[in-house]
Amino acid sequence: MQIAFRLGTELTVATIIGGLLGYALDTFFGTKPWGLVVGIVLGSAAGCLAVYRVAMTLAVEEDDTNNDLE
Repeated sequence: MQIAFRLGTELTVATIIGGLLGYALDTFFGTKPWGLVVGIVLGSAAGCLAVYRVAMTLAVEEDDTNNDLE
């Protein structure tokens, strides 16, 4: 349960930060809504990459644990 919460939080936070940065760029450059859209897409991609990295780390740790038992 803790791992699922961590992965969900990382994805959500990255998407929100991307959206906020995109909104700030929209406000600064006056390009509404394109900065927000691009920010959300890039934030989601960054969140997915972060979740993938954590998942791969967990998989490697699990493999190491299983190899130690053999």
